[in-house]
Amino acid sequence: MNMNDQQHLAVPPHSIEAEHAVLGGLMRFNEGFDRLGDLQGKHFYRADHGEIFAEIVRLVSKGGSADVITVLAAMQARGAVFGADLGVYLNQMAQSAPSASGIAAQAKVIVDRALLRGVIHIGDKMAGLAHQPLGKSGDQVLDQAQSWITALAERRVRNEPRMIRTVLAEFVDGVSQRSEGQDSAISTGIEELDRLLNGGFRPQQLIIIAGRPSMGKTALSSDIGLNISEQHSVLMFSMEVGSQEVAGRALANRGQVPLSKVMGRIDQNDKSAWDGVTHGCIRLDDVRFAIDDTPAITLLELRMKAKAWKRKHGLDVIIVDYIGLMSGGDGDKRTDQVGSYSRGLKALAKELGVTVIALAQLSRKSEERPDKRPILSDLRDSGEIEQDGDVVMLVHRPEMHKPDAPELRGYTEVLIRKQRSGALGDVHLMFDGPTAKFTRWIGPPPAAPETKSSGGGFGSKR
Repeated sequence: MNMNDQQHLAVPPHSIEAEHAVLGGLMRFNEGFDRLGDLQGKHFYRADHGEIFAEIVRLVSKGGSADVITVLAAMQARGAVFGADLGVYLNQMAQSAPSASGIAAQAKVIVDRALLRGVIHIGDKMAGLAHQPLGKSGDQVLDQAQSWITALAERRVRNEPRMIRTVLAEFVDGVSQRSEGQDSAISTGIEELDRLLNGGFRPQQLIIIAGRPSMGKTALSSDIGLNISEQHSVLMFSMEVGSQEVAGRALANRGQVPLSKVMGRIDQNDKSAWDGVTHGCIRLDDVRFAIDDTPAITLLELRMKAKAWKRKHGLDVIIVDYIGLMSGGDGDKRTDQVGSYSRGLKALAKELGVTVIALAQLSRKSEERPDKRPILSDLRDSGEIEQDGDVVMLVHRPEMHKPDAPELRGYTEVLIRKQRSGALGDVHLMFDGPTAKFTRWIGPPPAAPETKSSGGGFGSKR
């Protein structure tokens, strides 16, 4: 590389000509503000140009006129130090300015050059952090670098105030689409559950599915995940069950073959079972359901794997089974660590624009009640799980407490006890244990609970 190339690389990307054209054009054609797009004062390479732009914005926003004379007077009144030639400089820019229609193209050039400078700045920060990680591990440095790049990529998304009539028009369109069966919600594949969830799950939501051991929370989340993966991309982090067992359960679920046969030994003459295995394999061949069975995964590892998977394959739903088995959380107390996991998963849902389904354990308190039904306060380890979740569903199977009652066989209650934007209520399902499949419960519930569990009504406290 010769000296001229080195000097060229040392100068950050910019276009003085474009900055002159925009500033001069605005002073000649104030209506050009409607064509600026994402342009802001911080995008100008020269600081004095940024100040001139800010002064023009101030004048126009007050309903005044921004021309060479008014801009010069306003800047002199503010005591801006530009030397005696400021007036001449402003006049030169105005005289050489393009038409009002040319402002848009030049503004785009300024923003583009600012983006390139931002990339260079992020690159320098990344190099500096890599040289001096300040106690961070290599994975943490990489995650920070990814977050910087993501923030830079999203920097041009402007969230400006809008009149309620505009927002309402979009909302009514959404109502119309939902009434016609067209909705952005991700269907769980369980009609009764979708109905109570206003169509299903939505991006950026943290869904908590909680229950006591053996109540079916893993089976429910897996069944829902398989349903979703027929149309969307699902990534499951299974810390309690290995990938082989998850695959076996999926085969039993989709092939309608008893899990005991799939995980055991199928007789060569059992045509029905082998037909089910073949049918299950065919159905699973088309789904986008990925499994990561890293034990005791950290939030950082989960974040990095989810980001990489979304970049390579797309991603709509993350399932975490279960939150209590994660490791490396902040704080010395278990409640603080679990709270950091739930906060991190909610942040990840928003950052990636995906739905995160996190499984959680319930304490033994529910078993001390006459009806054995769980309530929100039974959430184990941290109250922040309840706080961070957009939806909290409690899974309860009465037959686990009364195994000799035939009327309870398979009966499952999914108790929605928190939903930020919807009603609370109970969903009655039939659970087929051998295939880990949930379907609609036909008829009335087998028995009314002895006492009502708390948490009914509409809406929920955050």
